[in-house]
Amino acid sequence: MKKLSTLFVLSLLSLLVFATNLQAQTAPADYFAGTWKVKAFGLPDGDIEMTLLFEKKDGKLTGGIIDPATKKIANPFTKVELVGDKVTAYFMAPEHNMEVYLNLEKQDDTAVKGSIMDMFKMKGSKAK
Repeated sequence: MKKLSTLFVLSLLSLLVFATNLQAQTAPADYFAGTWKVKAFGLPDGDIEMTLLFEKKDGKLTGGIIDPATKKIANPFTKVELVGDKVTAYFMAPEHNMEVYLNLEKQDDTAVKGSIMDMFKMKGSKAK
């Protein structure tokens, strides 16, 4: 009986620790919400720096690519998908008249890595 009681207490403590760890993690939508400075490498026109804005509205992410001159969204995202610690954002590339996507994956509290169209690598960090 004492073994069963000890096993129950250990199970309860393990569950408590697990639940506390789940509470401590930032929800992915909250993590990505905000402004990100990213750089895409190896594009046909060379490496490009971009500023991305993700906004959380009604529990979903929206946003777009910021124009550096106007500081406003130049290319709005047509769709944003969030799966685990990875976000995929779709937008129109007017110069090519096609929809393009980029994906970013959480690396730590302020860093992401990803790609454009799964071909061109990207790295970035949360803007201050």
